[in-house]
Amino acid sequence: MGKGFSFIHAADLHLDSPFRGISQEVSETGEYRHIVERLRDCTFIALKRLVDLCLQERVDFLLLAGDVYDLSNRSLRAQLRFREETRRLAEMGIQVFIVTGNHDSSDGWRADLEFPETVHVFSDREVESRPVIRQGQEVARVYGISYPRAAVTENLALLFPRPPREPFSIAMLHANVGSIEGYDNYAPCRLDDLIGSGYDYWALGHIHSHTVLHTEFTRVIYPGCHQGRSVREMGAKGCVLVRVAEDRSLECEFMPTDNVRWHFIDLPIAGLGTDTALLNALEDRLWGLKQNNPRLAGVVRVQLNGRGPLHKRLMNNSYRTDLLQQLRSRYSTPVEDFVWIESLNLNVQPEIDKESVRQSQTLLGDFLRLSRQAALDPDLMRQLKAGMQALHQNHPLGRYLDEPSGEEMERLLAEAEDLGLDLLGGEDG
Repeated sequence: MGKGFSFIHAADLHLDSPFRGISQEVSETGEYRHIVERLRDCTFIALKRLVDLCLQERVDFLLLAGDVYDLSNRSLRAQLRFREETRRLAEMGIQVFIVTGNHDSSDGWRADLEFPETVHVFSDREVESRPVIRQGQEVARVYGISYPRAAVTENLALLFPRPPREPFSIAMLHANVGSIEGYDNYAPCRLDDLIGSGYDYWALGHIHSHTVLHTEFTRVIYPGCHQGRSVREMGAKGCVLVRVAEDRSLECEFMPTDNVRWHFIDLPIAGLGTDTALLNALEDRLWGLKQNNPRLAGVVRVQLNGRGPLHKRLMNNSYRTDLLQQLRSRYSTPVEDFVWIESLNLNVQPEIDKESVRQSQTLLGDFLRLSRQAALDPDLMRQLKAGMQALHQNHPLGRYLDEPSGEEMERLLAEAEDLGLDLLGGEDG
């Protein structure tokens, strides 16, 4: 092959996509205008970070595997910002290869804008190929096919020709490999269709989480989206930096590009007996999140769960609203790394005195007494273990599970008591 080279693989930029992290009511007040503006621009800021990374790493080319835009009728703002960033790459001689996907299919509206010659959008009629030339030598060849329309149900992977051994070959496709749940089954194909095709690297798009499907003789990779836009897209988002050595070996590294990151905080209220204790617990979690994600804004969905003495107070709408406002005013200050609490959700129940219930002549009392009896009665314990053994024998995963020890049975009984309280106790315990 001759010389080594490098490239960045990104997908699903969804430029100018609405950010689902702030309500219309809040955005209209003007109090948090800096947050509204940051969230509206986050896909563009992430695009700039992606281009900055290309320039910093001095890569040879950038691959964008579909859904550069959020809509087939692309917004003019998105197209202008994208052209601006491709011009920055062109100034440094970095090529950009693009296939369209279901969100930005070729049949949508496009402004009459002139892009740099270094930008190539692959045909939606057939698989095209383009060479990558470095110092007069072809070091790689990129193949790709775009979506002619939003709903493509054909297996486009079967259209890719088998590439020659030289040079290094890359296939670009926006597709659902193996019918991954949670995503539309567009351009569906099997992993075997890809790894048996002869390509060195499959640059995929469509799945919004970074996923490596194969790493041996061919790499099959989803970089994920470059910026999370809802609670479904939590954690770091970015691209994949690929370095190809002269011997054709690959080094692939996930590189974050997001500037706003989604998080989920799940806080048990058990043991939180006062308003101060609740506030301190929430602020500890929020402050820890802020410290662990420096120079990044955060959008957080908070859920309070379990049983505790604050249940009744939390069920009061006014109390919950005041609590949410207090947290927002503390962490949503106009700084780069603000933390916006998107919502405060409840999955809480009243605190229960388990021993008092155990003594009561109720269904719950019978249940708890039976649980205690099982812990003390060897015959009843043997019956429980026999029931579990039958479950193991009839379940596909049963052969991988060991019989629980005495301590494990005690723990399982305690967990069963708590679960029974939640399922049988109702609102009044």
